[in-house]
Amino acid sequence: MSNDELLKCVKDAIELLDNYKAYGPMVEEGIAAFKRINECVIEPTTETTDEAKKLIAEMERQIGPYRSMVPQVSIALDKLQEWSKEN
Repeated sequence: MSNDELLKCVKDAIELLDNYKAYGPMVEEGIAAFKRINECVIEPTTETTDEAKKLIAEMERQIGPYRSMVPQVSIALDKLQEWSKEN
C-alpha cells in the first residue's frame, strides 16, 4: 500500500470519528492519535515510527469492543498495523 492510500484511509477514519465526538473524550483522543500518526507517516524517522507504533497499538486496544461499530476506523487501523510491521 502506498503512503498516499494509507493517508487517505486515515483521513477517512478521522472524518468518520468526527461525527462521534459527542460520545466522549475517547473519540477526541482517537482523532488526535490518528492526526499524530498521519504526521509520523508523512515524515517517518526512527522516533516518529516508534511513536506511531505505540499509538497504533493503544488504539487497537481501545477500539476492541467497538470494532464492528466503526468498520472504517478498523480498516484504517489494520492498514496502519501493516505499515508498522513494514517500517
